Amino acid sequence: MKTMNRWAGLLMVLSIFLPQLQAATILTGKSVEVTNPIEGNVYAAGGQIRILAPINGDLTAGGGEITVLDTIRRDVIVGGGQVRIEGVVGDDLRCGGGKVWLLGDVYGDVVVGSGELEIGRNAVIHGDLVVGGGEVRMYGRVMGAVIMAGGRIDFEGEAEKEAKVRGGEITIDGIFRGPVELAATELKLGQRAEFHETVRYWRPNGEMDFGSSLRNGARATYDTSLKQDVDYEKDWFSRGFSFFSIYRLLAGALLIVVLLLLFERFFQRSAEDLPGQWLNRFGMGMLYLIGLPVAVIFLLITVIGIPFGLFALLFYIFTLVFAPALTATVGANVLEQNRGLSWTKGQRILVALGILVLLRLLSWVPVLGWLAVLVLVSIAFGSLLKVTLTRQTA
Repeated sequence: MKTMNRWAGLLMVLSIFLPQLQAATILTGKSVEVTNPIEGNVYAAGGQIRILAPINGDLTAGGGEITVLDTIRRDVIVGGGQVRIEGVVGDDLRCGGGKVWLLGDVYGDVVVGSGELEIGRNAVIHGDLVVGGGEVRMYGRVMGAVIMAGGRIDFEGEAEKEAKVRGGEITIDGIFRGPVELAATELKLGQRAEFHETVRYWRPNGEMDFGSSLRNGARATYDTSLKQDVDYEKDWFSRGFSFFSIYRLLAGALLIVVLLLLFERFFQRSAEDLPGQWLNRFGMGMLYLIGLPVAVIFLLITVIGIPFGLFALLFYIFTLVFAPALTATVGANVLEQNRGLSWTKGQRILVALGILVLLRLLSWVPVLGWLAVLVLVSIAFGSLLKVTLTRQTA
């Protein structure tokens, strides 16, 4: 009965997360390129991802470097060390990255969390723009509302509706056609700055002269109540970054809870002989990561093997998508056993969640971070594979 309940729980998790992968194109590898048009959604993961042809659906991608040079008909959700969007996005864009360049048109809303963001002069955002970043350079045009916060913001573009801009250092040399709120520790106006409706602003040095930048009878009002917004929002970069990552973290957290509640003993056994046998487990894990796709290909080229190949492919995709959660679950058990502790299930879950967050942060470090995560994931997969094979042999 316990075994049936465990499999039922696993099937429940699969039923939640796998339907979105059906009827989709899955692309993985060190270097991924889309050179021909694709109908339907695309899920891509790799060190370098280049989209060179139209995608008639959604694009979800994670990698070290992501470049989109052609049209994506629907939503785009991407995260990477460097992200460059030059093609047209037909709907919403959700993006997180170390450095992000948005140079094409977006016909929906844009939400970006990044260390450095540049919105090009030819870029037009037809919906709203929400940005949290360390350094933001805005040269394009936004047809909807603007919410922008960062350590340093250079605004030289155009905002057609209301705008709220918060930052450490803000330089305005663009056009605001709707009402504006500005709050910064340092606020500067350029010669091309234009405000066509009311302006509320705050800076530590008090009132400033907006001069000829006020157009069509617009007025600027110094508002001390905006100071608390700056004090409260100094960490907007981390907030924007976390906004992008929250779905992945919640999904991983749910899986960790399910795994540790239903397969507690299995994961305890996976931590045995670690870290002493890490090299052996690493080799087994790499064999799984490289060997299973090859086996899937051989299964899919035979009629009899197609059902098994499809199942193996879905299973492989599932393990890749939730590799950080699986690794965190193994890691929590390794810490417990090596320190000679006896944690409750709740404590074990909390430690695993902490490791999951650390893995997410590590994965954003270019090259070295990716390599470290790959090694840890391979060790975890090798440990899980070792326990599975041992049970089958027994």
